[in-house]
Amino acid sequence: MKIEEVQSTTKTTRVSAHTHIKGLGLDPQTGVANPIGSGLVGQEQAREACGLIVDLIRSRKMAGRALLLAGAPGTGKTALALGVAQELGPKVPFCPMVGSEVFSSEVKKTEILMEHFRRAIGIRIRESKEVYEGEVTELTVEETEDPLGGYGRSI
Repeated sequence: MKIEEVQSTTKTTRVSAHTHIKGLGLDPQTGVANPIGSGLVGQEQAREACGLIVDLIRSRKMAGRALLLAGAPGTGKTALALGVAQELGPKVPFCPMVGSEVFSSEVKKTEILMEHFRRAIGIRIRESKEVYEGEVTELTVEETEDPLGGYGRSI
């Protein structure tokens, strides 16, 4: 007898952290945080401060600058950042980073940071390479003056 796993017929969707957050949960007229709103609960003072940041960005007084949220683990920094991105509209990307990913020993820190910056501004890099086929018959060495001083050798 052969036993096989039966696949479910219901469609599954991937749910990640903070998919429930739709904004900062602020009152549109006063800017005061609702106790429960837009998927956020609590942190009223932090949400109101983020609301001020959103207003500054919309008025172009803080556009193009960075925002650093600092705090202990589990205090809602990522949720607030996602709320700010949601408040600014669908054209604002949200690209979360994990510190352990940056400080990994496998890849350079600058490479990870550049990859996240490219993702945030929507740039995809395609490399094109030209390949020349043939046989090298001769290499000559030329001594040229180095622009930084001294002489350099180039092949």
